[in-house]
Amino acid sequence: IVTRDPAAAHDLLLALARETDPTEGRVELDGTPLTDLDPDLLRRAVLVSPHDADLFESSLLDNVRAGAAGPGSVEAALAASTADEVTRLLPDGGDTVLAERGRSLSGGQRQRVALARALAADSPVLVLHDPTTAVDTVTESRIAARLRESRRGLTTVLITTSPALLAVTDRVVVLDGGTVSAEGPHAELVTANETYRKAVLA
Repeated sequence: IVTRDPAAAHDLLLALARETDPTEGRVELDGTPLTDLDPDLLRRAVLVSPHDADLFESSLLDNVRAGAAGPGSVEAALAASTADEVTRLLPDGGDTVLAERGRSLSGGQRQRVALARALAADSPVLVLHDPTTAVDTVTESRIAARLRESRRGLTTVLITTSPALLAVTDRVVVLDGGTVSAEGPHAELVTANETYRKAVLA
């Protein structure tokens, strides 16, 4: 999902996490309105990972293990997010205790660890908001390719304007003024849609 309006992205995240309900229309999961689902069931089915997801004061691995589906999912998530590279740079590897909110890491390292935590949950539906804004372009391209592979067979919703991430998606939906203005593959939209082109290539 692409939008140039930060408020629209924020509102969409709140609606997908069921922290608020839309005033018009409805959000559905497999044809069932979220308002009709048990909140615990919804939390198990849909994980929303915001752009500013916090890390807590514990080891890097503890941060990733929080809510993990199992031990194997942690290792796979570290690799998919390239957070395994972060562990190799730390004095005690994955056992290194992070400062409050992960402040002992760089912005890009924090994003990679937060992404690893989200991936480790192995949720049927994962919503990610701008998970790679603080990483370099080479790392972002590797994360994009690994993200697609690691989430194969599951639903992943990306709210982003990153060309690298959008290039590996099956379908892109463009929001303009709070409504859908276009949808289709990234390559087609870059060529044919000026609003999209300005949003992702500016």
